[in-house]
Amino acid sequence: MAHGFNGKARYLAAGMLSFGALLISPAMARSPTPERTAQIEIVSRAGRTVDFGPLDRFTGQVTVEQLFAAQAGRHVSGGTVTFEPGARSVWHTHPAGQILIVTDGTGLVQQWGSPARSIETGDIVWIPPGVKHWHGATPTASMTHIAIQQPVDGQVADWMEHVSDEQYADAAAERAERRLSKSVSGGPMLSQSDLRSVSPALAAYTQDKLLGELWKRPGLSPRDRSIVTLAALIARNQTVQMGYFLDTALDNGVKPGEISEIITHLAFYSGWENAMSAVAVAANVFQKRGIAPDQLPPAAAPLLPLNEAAEQQRASAVQQNFGSVAPGVVHYTTELLFRDLWLRPGLAPRDRSLVTVSALVASGQVAQIPYHLNRAMDNGLTAAEASEVLTHLAFYAGWPNVFSALPVAKEVFSNR
Repeated sequence: MAHGFNGKARYLAAGMLSFGALLISPAMARSPTPERTAQIEIVSRAGRTVDFGPLDRFTGQVTVEQLFAAQAGRHVSGGTVTFEPGARSVWHTHPAGQILIVTDGTGLVQQWGSPARSIETGDIVWIPPGVKHWHGATPTASMTHIAIQQPVDGQVADWMEHVSDEQYADAAAERAERRLSKSVSGGPMLSQSDLRSVSPALAAYTQDKLLGELWKRPGLSPRDRSIVTLAALIARNQTVQMGYFLDTALDNGVKPGEISEIITHLAFYSGWENAMSAVAVAANVFQKRGIAPDQLPPAAAPLLPLNEAAEQQRASAVQQNFGSVAPGVVHYTTELLFRDLWLRPGLAPRDRSLVTVSALVASGQVAQIPYHLNRAMDNGLTAAEASEVLTHLAFYAGWPNVFSALPVAKEVFSNR
């Protein structure tokens, strides 16, 4: 969010004070008396229903679970609302205001006439009475919140017009630009404004072709594109925008444990110090999102099964070719890489291959591509996906690196 600590503290404090005003009625505030016979009420989950959000109040796939209704002695109602990627409410107001408690995911909230703002797990949003606004998911990630509001004359909201596709796209673009304009440590990074001040053409290519076209191509999922991009940035030790793309990866479904394993894997394939640089950035991202070490793969874990025949064939070939040249390299290649690292369960073999091929292409290591591209396809990467990986990497590693890889990729495809 755009607030500093003090601003956010004031924002949350105001929200919680308003929340208290919603919850506490004069009758509830009185001291209990012997004559009162009210009883504690428990409503089990089995007794609640989940319905799809009405089309006149939402765009996209939305589910609503009614948690509790306003009734005598309880002045507020509450519900859990889940927005799938791209879903949002219509523009609306609340006569007595509303509290949103974000319980999962990443979303957007926008007040009429103001820029959209990001909300994520753990955030509490106070919407004052009469403020026209909408809220929902981002284009790539779902979002769930609990909504608490007080009815006035039987109404909790005044529902208005739908948020147009253009308004939603502008809100998402504003969010992306703000994320680009901040590093994970709070220092300045390259924003679209910075780009325009130096190269209007580069700013236009970034917005229109990179973010507006490349990332939306259907040949590779947003999750895979995030993995490919992170592998390229780590392999090339490019940390300026790594925080932004780590956030994007998490929004696109890459798990924290998978990011941990990608960095570990690339320590071997791109060098220890490149991995250390990535750790410095990822540590801040993880801290900001509340990702703790117990959510990450342990140092020692039961390994995946090994294809003994295939590994023996690989090890014998390497020993024959290079055993007398660098026995230490041959030893660690077998014992550390192929009998340990490649068998770690925190990253699927297909994704581990995707990371490796992306890093090799990004760093111009053409000689190693045939073996690892074949391995990637054995692990489930399709030729169409591999082709799209090369297209994606042309933007993030440069056309020369990709054109150097094209002949060997062509040969691999032909031989298969």
